[in-house]
Amino acid sequence: MIEIFDVICIGAALVDMVAQVTRYPADDDEVFVSDLTLLSGGAAANTAYACAKIGLSTAFIGKLGGHDAFGNKILNDFKEVNVDTKFIKYSEHHGTGSAYIALNKRGDRRIYAHSGAANYLSKEDLLEKELINTKIIFLSSLKNLEPFIEAAIIGRNNKIPVVLNPGMLIIDQGLKNIKKLLEKIDFLILSQNEYASLFNIEECDLNEDLIQEKSSTLFKLGIQVIITTLGKKGALLLTSSRAELLPPLKLKSLIDTTGAGDAFSAGFVYGLVQNINLKFEHLKNNVEIGNFVAGNCIQELGARNGIPNREDLIFFLDSSNKKI
Repeated sequence: MIEIFDVICIGAALVDMVAQVTRYPADDDEVFVSDLTLLSGGAAANTAYACAKIGLSTAFIGKLGGHDAFGNKILNDFKEVNVDTKFIKYSEHHGTGSAYIALNKRGDRRIYAHSGAANYLSKEDLLEKELINTKIIFLSSLKNLEPFIEAAIIGRNNKIPVVLNPGMLIIDQGLKNIKKLLEKIDFLILSQNEYASLFNIEECDLNEDLIQEKSSTLFKLGIQVIITTLGKKGALLLTSSRAELLPPLKLKSLIDTTGAGDAFSAGFVYGLVQNINLKFEHLKNNVEIGNFVAGNCIQELGARNGIPNREDLIFFLDSSNKKI
């Protein structure tokens, strides 16, 4: 019997080295690291982990080094939540990627990412026979666009919805250069910083009205739904005919914003899997689930430690009378 996944997540899997600091260094400066933690990361891998933990049948496609120590850690952490790893590809020439993250007391972060093998995922690595057995295709954060375009084409040809949470590695390439990818996706999830960068707007000048105005360009490309996450304001849901700002989860504490966008994507995908349609009320529920998962994520250190489990999510849905 062929296994049908709820979602296949495609993109980078890295190992994050998280350094806790009291401040960020100036030029030719040095700061003391009070704690250094090694965690599995990478945007698409984080979303895959979160999707699996909240109860979705999940597979991951990316490229790792040839069974090196970082790659083994990533595989072992995936196994904890039953992410299927049989589609992962391996490089003979490049090691598993890593990211170096400095985290201050306010939960703000600075990230230096070395993609390693992850960025050498090729369009030839994306096999139609693997991708057609899923309800959703999720793409995130690879500088190399070719495998994403290939995956999106496969999704479109097989009527599988495609969700893109691009990350700055894609956004920094400019709207003109990523247009070919954007034309082939259905759902676009952007952070406030990503949205501002995509349209060359100062982040401080970005507001809901301006997002609605600029988004007409994206809707003309064929994108059906755009979500812009706005931090403390929540998330702005947009279709070509309607917009609504949905507030974030009320927090007990904010520890670390690393992975908040990845967690949001997992929650949104969870709702989408339960009811794949474009009715605005259903989309609102999906965004609110995303806000719930992201809100839990940022109350713990790292991109994965705060992710709720399936029981926590079901309790949230029941207590808030969400119908999905």
